[in-house]
Amino acid sequence: MNVLENLQTAFSAIASNKLRSLLTMLGVIIGVFAVTTMLSLGQMATQAITKQLDSIGGRTLFVQPKYDPGRPYRSFTQDDLDALGSLPLRDVSSASTTVSAEVAGRSATLSLSGVKGDYAEQSPDVQLTSGRFFTETEVAGSAPVIVLSAATAQKLFPQQNPLGKVLRVSARTASGQGVVLQREQVTVIGVTQPASALFGGGQDSGIVPITFVWRSFAERGSYDVLQFRVRPEANLPQTEATLRRVLERRRGSDNFEVFNLDQFVQQFSQITTVLQLLLAGIGGLSLLVGGIGIMNIMLVSVTERTREIGLRKALGARRGTILGQFLIEAVTLTALGGLIGYLLTVLTVTLISLAAPQYFPQVILSPGVALLALVVSALTGVIFGVWPAQRAAALPPIEALRYE
Repeated sequence: MNVLENLQTAFSAIASNKLRSLLTMLGVIIGVFAVTTMLSLGQMATQAITKQLDSIGGRTLFVQPKYDPGRPYRSFTQDDLDALGSLPLRDVSSASTTVSAEVAGRSATLSLSGVKGDYAEQSPDVQLTSGRFFTETEVAGSAPVIVLSAATAQKLFPQQNPLGKVLRVSARTASGQGVVLQREQVTVIGVTQPASALFGGGQDSGIVPITFVWRSFAERGSYDVLQFRVRPEANLPQTEATLRRVLERRRGSDNFEVFNLDQFVQQFSQITTVLQLLLAGIGGLSLLVGGIGIMNIMLVSVTERTREIGLRKALGARRGTILGQFLIEAVTLTALGGLIGYLLTVLTVTLISLAAPQYFPQVILSPGVALLALVVSALTGVIFGVWPAQRAAALPPIEALRYE
């Protein structure tokens, strides 16, 4: 009996016992579905995070002071920035504060970022849906203007055009007279497009001239965090090392930290890889259970078809022919289970992407994952089908013919 005839026999056996075959494949279906779904979702999440980091600005360096209990906190100053002026860096540092915003009985707590006039040009991730950014002239004059995030504009000005509206902002600040409540009015001149939820897109935020923050809410020339884009032609590790040396000469070596987005991407990739392996291991347990179920069913099948085996061996069927027949039946069962499991994965990840595009903007179905699903399911059939197949092939023809 050739392979095609064995396949035909296998499908006939599966079709004649549909419910039993489905229950037999269930463990393999669940195992393959779990493994391939977790791998696909992991790849989708990794790509989404990487794209968001690239949109924020690949090759970006962050410098922040260390927070050590008992030691005075030292913000960065304009002199620190000037000392780094010869490096191949584009400065996109900001002065941030948190303020309360009120308008017409509605309120919100805003994360206020004070930036320079070229911030929009240096930050491709910040795009306007309406209005404009402030100009260099407005920055120089500490103009009370603000660009709101889309979520914040909708919250404070529901069903309204926020452009031109006045917003009251306030915060408690330290001064020579102690802690005072500083109040200001700002005019909305622009609205940015919604940010990804992966990076806190739901947080209420606004962008104002950095000089406005310094005038009203922070010490002039101070920065809590420095942020730089490394120019494309520059070497990132070398530039980072030079930056460290310059700041160490100015501030010492133990009161600041330097991070870059590549480190974040690598750390996230490592975390997702570990999680995928753990979840794949859990799916592997389902495959193990499914394999045991297939072995049991194949043993039952051998028992039910003992007379058939004896008749075929009496007519000259060789041991290898019987072995191949039952192995092919086992592999066919598991391969069908693997195919169904992978099709369920395709459906699931597509629905997840449609339901949560902010987290999974693109469906990724790797051919490698599909191949892995089919290979693993087929190997499961081989591994757990060997013993029943050998048992069938080892039956003596006369004893098999006498079996009732």
